Amino acid sequence: MTTETGLDLSLTLKQRARGKRFYYLYAFFNSFSWASLAEGVVILLLLRLGASETWVGIVAALQYVTLPAMVLGYVTVARLGVTGTAGLFWAIRSCSAALMIIAPWTQRWGVHMPLWFMFCGSLGFMLGRASGLVAFTGIITELTTDRDRGEVISNSSKISQFGSILMTIGMALFLGTAAPLHRYQILLAFGMLCGLTAAAALWKVPESGLFRQTTPFRLWEELRWSLATRGRRWFMAMMLGLPVTQGVTYAFGVLVAKQGYGLSDQNVVFFVLVATVGGIVASHTYSLFLDQLGSRPLLVLTSFLDIGGVVLVIFLPPTFMFVLVGALFFVNGYVQIAFSAAMQHYFISITTHAHQLAHGIITRALGGMVGGLALGLGGWALERVKLASTATADPLLHFRWFYAGLLLLLIIRTVVFFKLPPLRSQGIRDALNALFSPWDWRAVHAVKRAITVQSEDEESKALAALMHTDSRIYQADLERYLNSPSIFIRQRAMDALQRAKPTPTLIAILERDLQVNRFTTAHQAAYWLGHWKVVEAVPLLAKAVDSEDFLLSGAAIHALAGLDERSTLPLIERKFSQTQNPYVLIEGARAISLWGQPRRYGLLLQKYLLDIPPQAKDELSLSITRLLGLYDAFYFDLGMRHREPAQLMREWQERYAARDEAGLIPALHRGDPQRALLEASLQAQQRRFQLWFYVDTVDFLAKLTDRVHGEVAFLMAFLLLTPDGFHIDSH
Repeated sequence: MTTETGLDLSLTLKQRARGKRFYYLYAFFNSFSWASLAEGVVILLLLRLGASETWVGIVAALQYVTLPAMVLGYVTVARLGVTGTAGLFWAIRSCSAALMIIAPWTQRWGVHMPLWFMFCGSLGFMLGRASGLVAFTGIITELTTDRDRGEVISNSSKISQFGSILMTIGMALFLGTAAPLHRYQILLAFGMLCGLTAAAALWKVPESGLFRQTTPFRLWEELRWSLATRGRRWFMAMMLGLPVTQGVTYAFGVLVAKQGYGLSDQNVVFFVLVATVGGIVASHTYSLFLDQLGSRPLLVLTSFLDIGGVVLVIFLPPTFMFVLVGALFFVNGYVQIAFSAAMQHYFISITTHAHQLAHGIITRALGGMVGGLALGLGGWALERVKLASTATADPLLHFRWFYAGLLLLLIIRTVVFFKLPPLRSQGIRDALNALFSPWDWRAVHAVKRAITVQSEDEESKALAALMHTDSRIYQADLERYLNSPSIFIRQRAMDALQRAKPTPTLIAILERDLQVNRFTTAHQAAYWLGHWKVVEAVPLLAKAVDSEDFLLSGAAIHALAGLDERSTLPLIERKFSQTQNPYVLIEGARAISLWGQPRRYGLLLQKYLLDIPPQAKDELSLSITRLLGLYDAFYFDLGMRHREPAQLMREWQERYAARDEAGLIPALHRGDPQRALLEASLQAQQRRFQLWFYVDTVDFLAKLTDRVHGEVAFLMAFLLLTPDGFHIDSH
């Protein structure tokens, strides 16, 4: 991140590490504050003070309708920076809880006075929260890179959920079954102190000043920017839809337990704890997979899980069942945290630094107002449905009707998620496979550790784990490892490319490797360029044919053959004629046999005169038979020669005995092939062969020793005895 003058504004690694520690400290204490001042405790206290469903809906809606106050935080960022802004308004937010603390003491002034104090306290709390909220995407941007952003978001959420569990357990034990009002006041006071501690931690987070240079907030200009592209328009639709559905499902889940089943406050707090556990599971899952999969597929999959939670409410039995109600709260908690993490991750990806803060105000403020309105109307609608269904014996009937309507909204929201641009996200099917694969959990954990530690040993372990998965979700990691300074890491990364698909970035890395990493991994790069049919790499591959690196030369020839680049045949023939390296000979012979005319037979045959391993001679034999149209038949016989030689001789006696006047088959069986026998068989059948085959074979046999090597003798016997092939004169 640089300014227009070229000045680097990025934090150092040490500053980022320090900032993450303070940010995690903030997340821990803020979880105590939030659990005490904004979630189940406030709803329970409202109900104790005589609030109706409408009151609950209105107070819950404050979390959303106050979001336009983010403009105040936007103005403050230019003076205090993102961390100073967040710290200031978090302190104001916490102090506002004082009105909620004194609310129970105002009952003497009227029945509704405590409710108004609760409302005003929550209003101040949420206004402070909204004003500071604008800074948090900036803080995350400052502290992270593309490779660890999701991890930091999810880790902070995980810490928050852990703190919430501690707080919820403490609240359940502290409140008991019928807590007096002063105990609620103590919890609220404790939450205020924890909020102030969280604000102090935010002030300690370092920043580079990247977001201090803000321009005046112009509503219509920012709104036009937010709606300028199709992708941002769908993102806006998502930001409007999420608060509507999530605020209702999470807040009214408490009402299902409290009013639908008549559970005590202590039991409701226990189920809030179950929801927190669901949030921790979501945080752990997303800390591993959010950076790897991207946010879009996780948004879609989480939406289906959310639909399952709504359907569960519709079909809950009238009789209380612990497992089902627990599942409802678990799903609600999981979905709440999952959507929050994925939304923040996607938001940073779709915005630019210049518009990030302002775009956050537009999207979250509009979403907040719509969500708050939905919560208020939802509470009112639920109350009306409840009044209309008082005659029924089913205490959950009004919830069933209400959640049936909510189900339709969730289906529409899921369609919106499908319309979001991928933004370097994986496919939904790949994401689903990875989430349910234990090998992928192991691989993702290893990749995360390798990014954190940045050692050769950890990167090697990560690559080993990747090789056991069937997913193609590690593209960015392979790009990183292919650029490693270590040959061993690059080699393993090349092997792991079988899990990848060709992209411009990967192809560019391989082309560079082909040019600069001779004698190390260039030959592997050549293989993958050919395997992926990268036509643009033909000039580089052709140049590599003459390389002194024999592995690269052979791999380049193989790749060109795979690309069917016949224009390079003269270059390959020249290299084949000049080289004595067995590997280059094998690859060159293969290319010639694929593209060349049968008359190239003599060119290939001369290489048997070199002192090369038997396996290389077998490969030359395969190329010659391919050139002559006999590959499949010879491959079958050559395989039998290696595995069942005695059986092969019996097969040849049955097939070729009538033509074997010179006794080649018995000689091969004895392991005593003589040049004279081959010459005699050739002379005896001269009229069967094409002239070029006869002349080249005579010339070749004349250069052999009296006792011919078994591989050469076997090939010659096959060519002399077979009735097929381009070397046979059909006339």
